Amino acid sequence: MHFHKYPYSANFEFAAKFDRENAFKTKRGSYRLKVVSGADDIYHLQIVGKGWERNESQAGLRLRKGSAKSAQTQLHIARDTGITLKNIEGDTLLSGISQRFFGQCGEASIFQFNREPGSQFYGLGEKWTGFEHSGKTTKFWNTDVWGDFPASAFIEGKPIPDPVYVSIPYLIIKRENTYLGLLLDNPYATFISTGTKTSIANQLDVAGSTGNILLGAEQGQPNLYLIYGPSLADVTRKVQRLIGTTPLPPAWALGCHQCRWGYQSESDLKDLDQNFRKHGIPVDGLWLDIDYMDHYKVFTFAKKHFPNPKKALAHFESQGRKVVPIFDPGIKVEKGYPVYERGRKARAFCENPQGREYVGLVWPGDSAFPDFSTVSGRNWWAKEVADFVSAGIPGAWLDMNDPSTGPSENEDMLFDHGTKSHSSFHNQYALGMAMASRQGFLKARPKERPFLLSRSGFTGSNRYTAIWTGDNYSNFFHLKNSIPTTLNLALSGIPFNGPDAGGFGGNTTAELMIAWYKAGFLFPFFRNHSIANSRQQEPWAFDKKTMQLLRHYMQLRYRLRPYLYQLFAQHEESGEAILRPLFYDFPDTQELPLGLIDDQFMVGPAIMQAPFVNENPTTREVVLPNPARWYATMDNRWYEGGQKLSFTFQANTTPLFIRDATIIPLARLKPEENVFDAAKIDFHLFLSDTGKTTLRYVFDDGATFAYQEDKRSEIELEAERSKNSIQITLKSLRSGYGNGDFTFTTSAEIEKVSVNGKAARPCRSQGVPLIASAKTWSLR
Repeated sequence: MHFHKYPYSANFEFAAKFDRENAFKTKRGSYRLKVVSGADDIYHLQIVGKGWERNESQAGLRLRKGSAKSAQTQLHIARDTGITLKNIEGDTLLSGISQRFFGQCGEASIFQFNREPGSQFYGLGEKWTGFEHSGKTTKFWNTDVWGDFPASAFIEGKPIPDPVYVSIPYLIIKRENTYLGLLLDNPYATFISTGTKTSIANQLDVAGSTGNILLGAEQGQPNLYLIYGPSLADVTRKVQRLIGTTPLPPAWALGCHQCRWGYQSESDLKDLDQNFRKHGIPVDGLWLDIDYMDHYKVFTFAKKHFPNPKKALAHFESQGRKVVPIFDPGIKVEKGYPVYERGRKARAFCENPQGREYVGLVWPGDSAFPDFSTVSGRNWWAKEVADFVSAGIPGAWLDMNDPSTGPSENEDMLFDHGTKSHSSFHNQYALGMAMASRQGFLKARPKERPFLLSRSGFTGSNRYTAIWTGDNYSNFFHLKNSIPTTLNLALSGIPFNGPDAGGFGGNTTAELMIAWYKAGFLFPFFRNHSIANSRQQEPWAFDKKTMQLLRHYMQLRYRLRPYLYQLFAQHEESGEAILRPLFYDFPDTQELPLGLIDDQFMVGPAIMQAPFVNENPTTREVVLPNPARWYATMDNRWYEGGQKLSFTFQANTTPLFIRDATIIPLARLKPEENVFDAAKIDFHLFLSDTGKTTLRYVFDDGATFAYQEDKRSEIELEAERSKNSIQITLKSLRSGYGNGDFTFTTSAEIEKVSVNGKAARPCRSQGVPLIASAKTWSLR
């Protein structure tokens, strides 16, 4: 596979005209363009004909039926093969190139659209190549980055590796404050170009036919979805509903996680648990890398490390810790190894061109690989997962599922009992593994929400697993790059994602660890992970001052976990983004070009972060979007929106801003605790002046699926400020999980608070403070 070579548009034969049925001919045969208009102004374009009889995608997209009465757009198809998407006012939103809209070159296909001046581009799934994607051509093919690129690329970004672990061929087009999404539903190697210069041997730019927007594939039936916003929030919700929203995770998955290649035994985990308690640091997940297994054989515990796995897992569960082991797809080829023998008997493994088991070379040595493309293969893996996790495992880490096959050529790995090419399922391999793994967890623990984390993925992976952004490195390049990478993944349908905090490879430093925790402590997924034989990077492995700062941001994450949980609940319901760029919530203007800002971000609608992500920082510019006022937690004052300000680096704080007229639910717990009680909440009210705000808050047990059976409560909270008094109105909308126990925090100048007409009294705050000067109130 050539990562930086693509089917070139000049080699394509383009459909010159459509008949009345949108049929056309090429040298290879007769074809037809099928168009389905769905709800939400989503259009599905599909080319059918010789060689393109079916779509091999298992993404599971669901296009709801639409009504012309509610549509904001119309798609026009001309006989000269040009297509035009217009809004109801008649303005052109997107246009295909007349007589060059769709092309064919052998098995390859291409769609071409006009690139309008001033357009900007986002999304593209997981890309390490920056936030805005103008002038780029990129391929979508899941890679094992450390195995497929030189060290200079994955360590320092010279050059930045592309493609990487996750393939989601989805492009967001921004034209001023109007947005469109283009999604290819094709599992083969695909490519997207946003109008790029062509360089010969990186020495000379030459003119070529590459100035348009191109979306294509090397093989596979052409399927393209057009999604109209008009806002970024609209287009994100729509594509998320098309793909499927992310199921509400268990609350412990939104806590902090500790991992290292080298944690292998019950005693290692007990040592971790004791140190977290000793230093007053909350944590939920204790993770096991490959060394816990018996000679790296999947679904085994080495007896010397875990003499009694079930007893050990029950112990950690009783202590409030979740043990998360790694699962790799490579099954050791070994006669007598029960997992391998059962897989052979079930014909669950991929085959090579000779009809034998395909063999790769990974951690266990020679390894067979499950064929996740088939229902029978997924069912076999699901049963193995169910049997293994029934000992008390609440979640799993799915690694090496790019798939990584070592030096063995993965093109020889065939699917569907050897009848389908490797390229038909390569990008979907991790999706299939996640589908089967979640199926196994639900079989073993049907009442509990599982948590899965995967390295690789495809469109639709979010319905089964979170994604971590792969093997990064301990340096400021990877810290800074983690923000645009995470944002674009979130906009591409993977909201539950995040990098390895502190960096996986190399030796981290105290300065880098502090900077990473300040920047990432509210990322949807937050895990400290490091490679074997590197410097230890647990919080207590550093000096006292560093440990205290790392602890503070971990404690602050737990204080804010109810807010994160609300964002995930809203996402499951509507597809709302969790981590998002500034122009998701605020308009982009010439004065404040938010579309160019890649080192600030919103966590939901209420919190904005502007971390220092460069080495040896002194000051940084912060853009405060408008319309809004912003409370700066580092200097405890309000700032007007619509301006750029310079802030000086402070060792003990980070630029964290709270949007005016918002209410943030906070956990009431001791700083060292990791308990989750969604009914015991402190609502922090941010009202800078006279005015009101509302919040819809849901709460449930945070662990099971009972909330789907109405075991959930919901309240509406309205707060109105008049001078230095606040009136709060609480209204119960649902009470399936019982009543809540609430307190309320205000700014220090507030002198009077009432709740449903009853006077509240000042009380002690519970938990690390979000701001320095505040009052907490209660009816008790």
